[in-house]
Amino acid sequence: MLIAGIITIMVNQEHAAGFQDQTPPAATEGRNRLGETTSPYLLQHAQNPVHWWPWGEEAFAAARAQNKPIFMSIGYSTCYWCHVMERESFEDQEVADILNEHYIAIKVDREERPDVDEIYMAATQMMNNGHGGWPMSVFLEPNDLKPFYAGTYFPKEDRGTRKGFMSILNFMSQNFVDNREAVDKQADAVAKAVVNRLTAAPETVPVNSKTVQQGISSLLAQEDKTNGGFSTSPKFPMPIYLDFLMVTGWDIPQVRKAVKKALDGMLMGGMYDQVGGGFHRYSTDAKWLVPHFEKMLYDNGQLLTTYAKAYELTEDETYANILRETVAYVDRELNSPEGGFLSAQDAETNHLEGETYLWRENEMRDALTASEMEDEIDFALSIYGLDQGTNFQDPHHLEVPSTSVLYLVDHPAKLARIHGLSREEFEAKVAVVNSALLKVRATRDQPTTDDKVITSWNGLMIGGLADAGRVLNEPTWIARAKQGASFIENEMRSSDGKLLRTWRNGVKGNAGFLEDYAAMIRGLLSLYEASGDHSALAFAKDLYTQAKARFYVDGEGWYDTEKEQADLFVRTRAFYDGAVPAATSMIFDAVVSLSELTNEQTYLDDAIEALHFESGIMQQSPTSVVVATGTLHRLLEAHPERFNEEFEVSVSNPSPVKMSCAPSTLSLNVGENKTITLRLQMAKGWHVNANEPESEYAVPLNIAVLGSGVSLSVDWPHSERITSSGETVQVFGGIVEIPIQITAIAASSAQLMVTWQACNSESCLQQVTKQIPCTIAIQSQ
Repeated sequence: MLIAGIITIMVNQEHAAGFQDQTPPAATEGRNRLGETTSPYLLQHAQNPVHWWPWGEEAFAAARAQNKPIFMSIGYSTCYWCHVMERESFEDQEVADILNEHYIAIKVDREERPDVDEIYMAATQMMNNGHGGWPMSVFLEPNDLKPFYAGTYFPKEDRGTRKGFMSILNFMSQNFVDNREAVDKQADAVAKAVVNRLTAAPETVPVNSKTVQQGISSLLAQEDKTNGGFSTSPKFPMPIYLDFLMVTGWDIPQVRKAVKKALDGMLMGGMYDQVGGGFHRYSTDAKWLVPHFEKMLYDNGQLLTTYAKAYELTEDETYANILRETVAYVDRELNSPEGGFLSAQDAETNHLEGETYLWRENEMRDALTASEMEDEIDFALSIYGLDQGTNFQDPHHLEVPSTSVLYLVDHPAKLARIHGLSREEFEAKVAVVNSALLKVRATRDQPTTDDKVITSWNGLMIGGLADAGRVLNEPTWIARAKQGASFIENEMRSSDGKLLRTWRNGVKGNAGFLEDYAAMIRGLLSLYEASGDHSALAFAKDLYTQAKARFYVDGEGWYDTEKEQADLFVRTRAFYDGAVPAATSMIFDAVVSLSELTNEQTYLDDAIEALHFESGIMQQSPTSVVVATGTLHRLLEAHPERFNEEFEVSVSNPSPVKMSCAPSTLSLNVGENKTITLRLQMAKGWHVNANEPESEYAVPLNIAVLGSGVSLSVDWPHSERITSSGETVQVFGGIVEIPIQITAIAASSAQLMVTWQACNSESCLQQVTKQIPCTIAIQSQ
């Protein structure tokens, strides 16, 4: 009630009209300091009359010395409403005069500082009934940087009952002077609520295949069966949903239909750049038709992986074509000559949404005529819907005549049949048309490109290129992914080996976050799978070791930030997946992949431990942590013995016996003895012969040691007598746990081995001997 009550007073009081002049302490030099930064977003504001500071100790010290509140604006370079608020307010001298006199004004690029963004977005949502967005406008007390009021975009002037930015600035400043105790109390209450939200210890609960099935059912229930996708409008691509469904439920007909419906809807709609390739940020409508025109590296990297997986499952050449066009777009527009990948392209050109990408019928006619392609005009107009009238009106500039977003009026395969062409002929014809259109489009004013390199987004693109290159056997794409990885390894690390968050024009940014490590590890592992390059695997393992040391706390789990950061009042961690998956989800997925690729037990143990901290949210809402839920599925498939999960022999699970050992590492002094427990789980309908099978034809279960460093004493459990093919035999079925006492004899290495013969009601397999997954270290006293 404290938060809501004080905010209501702040927003509704008319005291702002009676703003009184204040005389602050002597100020530091009044100037805009953003020109000294490298962030494209901050540099966009470097010529504002506002005396902006970048986020940092100098700004905080100035606010404390002058006893002024902080006004903080958080955004990013391709944010449309950030541009609008700049034009209306931050370029306005009247607004600047108030900010300069009564505030320390700070600009933050959310892409450089996702931790700052996350903390104050939580506060903004709490103070605005769950709503937030960018630009984020936050008022902070100067001592501990706690927020006492927040919103998003504010118009400069009052609009009816809605307060404008000028009124809010005047009131907040006066209130800070007149009611400082109440302001600080409000800030403390908001900060406490934020801390509780961001640090609440997740509950650990059992999860299993039912959790995964719940996630599948939830997404199918959300599906837009008319247009595809999993929401109405606005409609985001959500590749993480599609990846999850392909991994967990592809054998289900409804899942296959839903996935293909979404993939086809996106590639046919205006959300996909039909002429230049690559995906826009999202669709403003339910039909995938009219996009929000910005293009993000992270979307296109993830969608490369998604369409690659879809091609792998369907062999649909339409998906292969989307991969080729998207890679070509990235190479043309988001390629950094130094080796990395650039971040994004803006939604607007000349203050108009999508101006570069839009077409009128006469413009297309002229473009094709200029390339001496008059015979293709009717074809192009018909496939791209320009013969059906316009479909786009800029909602912010109604004075601009309506125009059209290009889209495919039907699926490419159907369009090929309509025009009497084979798939190859249709694709070739469209490619020639697009080349002519792109040539003309390139002469138009272009959207600005955010040319900073972000480590985590590069990790997503490295993974996407590697996945696409692997499934289409395109070695140049894999080589480009490798080049990107080398750039990160060589240019985006500090002197002590830490990953950095950003790089621009040779200038290195601040230290990276868990998101950067997790995304890079996943990208490197995809690169390793595509290329077999062991240096990629080695780099991934090194980054995981670093990440665990910097971001993991025993008994608490993963955090997004390192501990004791002086400019944060809370150490953050976010579990919920968004446009970029949560770092906690990605690192969980990465460590499971490390376990699969290396067979090293410590990675599997870390994965099971990480699952404990995801499980509570996962059980309540599997799709909120959908990447983690998909990773749970992988663990269930590979290690059902860890979950008491019944499993069957299949192509993906050919062994009827799953084995684990606890503890997985054991340290002994000579003369000391300790006990481990070997756990065997048999597939449905299968068993292994017992240690004393009572049949001369049955191979007994046996545990032995290689090496002379230890002796063993096995406490065999009771077995079950069955009759099979007329023979009576003692067996272990289901799950059996076998305690093994190990006594250290000498300081040397030792490996434990187990031999079994698995049988079902019809036959027995050949005996199998495997190493028990337990590392034994023996030390002399």
